[in-house]
Amino acid sequence: MDNLIFVIGILFVFLAGFLVFYIQTQMNFKELQQKLEVMREPPKANTTIENLKREMAHHHDKLVLLEADISKNKRESLTEEELQTFDAARRKIRGCIAMLKSNGGWIGLPFEFEWTEMLERLPNLQNLYRKAELEKQALLQAQAPETGTQS
Repeated sequence: MDNLIFVIGILFVFLAGFLVFYIQTQMNFKELQQKLEVMREPPKANTTIENLKREMAHHHDKLVLLEADISKNKRESLTEEELQTFDAARRKIRGCIAMLKSNGGWIGLPFEFEWTEMLERLPNLQNLYRKAELEKQALLQAQAPETGTQS
């Protein structure tokens, strides 16, 4: 009878040890599973940063193509559509830069350029845009005295 109690006691200790081992491994598996789930999901901030950089590059490419066209054809002015493209690209690029800076995704020089640095690398486009803006301002100033004297 004593041997039976001793055997049952040993079996109980083995069972308790096995149960503790099983519980520990299950907890480790749950932790691993949670870590893997986190690794599988792409971070949302990075995709947003990548999208902002892609959008900024897209608009910069439009301006580079416009600069190349101006250089190739040696034009002296921009069309109204090109002025609107320039304005839209400027707004989008500045907005993307501001968002990247606020999200912490802005690396800066030498990898990313501010708007003014981008514009410095497009001298023909910059000169023609400034020329067109000066012409618009001169036209508005010329119209302002005319409307004031007519009243």
